[in-house]
Amino acid sequence: MTTAPVRLSDRLVAVVESFLRSPSQSLSQVAAACFMEPPTATRYLSQLTAHGWLERDPETKAYRLGTRLIEIGEAARKSRPFVDVVRPFMRNLLDRFDETVSLAVYEHGEIVIIDGMESRQSIRRGANIGERDNWYISSLGKAIMAHLNANELRRILDTHPFTRPTAKSIRDVDSLLADLERIREQGYALDDEESQIGLKCVGVALCDPAGRHSHALSISGPTRRIDDQLDEIVRELLVAARSVGRGSVGAMS
Repeated sequence: MTTAPVRLSDRLVAVVESFLRSPSQSLSQVAAACFMEPPTATRYLSQLTAHGWLERDPETKAYRLGTRLIEIGEAARKSRPFVDVVRPFMRNLLDRFDETVSLAVYEHGEIVIIDGMESRQSIRRGANIGERDNWYISSLGKAIMAHLNANELRRILDTHPFTRPTAKSIRDVDSLLADLERIREQGYALDDEESQIGLKCVGVALCDPAGRHSHALSISGPTRRIDDQLDEIVRELLVAARSVGRGSVGAMS
């Protein structure tokens, strides 16, 4: 049985996406990350640099993402009008609690953070836009999972293994299903130090204009600060979720 050849487009994508994991890389680092020989990696890096997708530091010779991708990222944001619907609610939540607010979308089997507003406090949990979150331990992932049908849930379980960053992380299917049932009953999800000890996150699913719970909104910060105002955070997130659902359908119809 022969193996299908690796396409040029696949290699180019692999090179660009390697910078999501490491923002600044040398030629040898890119080659290793993409399983290429250095001369092959050089060709791809040269092409991407010529088109402005990458830049090369003249002193260190290291590569980084180029300004052309900033333009593309802004175009991608504008292509998602639902984000503009949610942003005023994110700003209100940030002003109310001064904790990091994040927005994620369920897309191609992944939960991806697509917008965020950071707390102004010195100790905070950052919102890494473009990062793929963990389905089983993030409040964003679990909030959306609680609304998926059995087939969608099975696909995620089949393709995403359980990890255990902390002793509180969900470790098996039975525990996950029990947690999802609680989320459906109470309307919100928690990452209660499951991703990192000392940090807590509260998330709710958002209904998009098509009537799907394809997005989720969260507030995160140090556990003590979140616990001190947990009831208020939950209440305001649920109000935002209801308001977004009504407003997005009206705005997009």
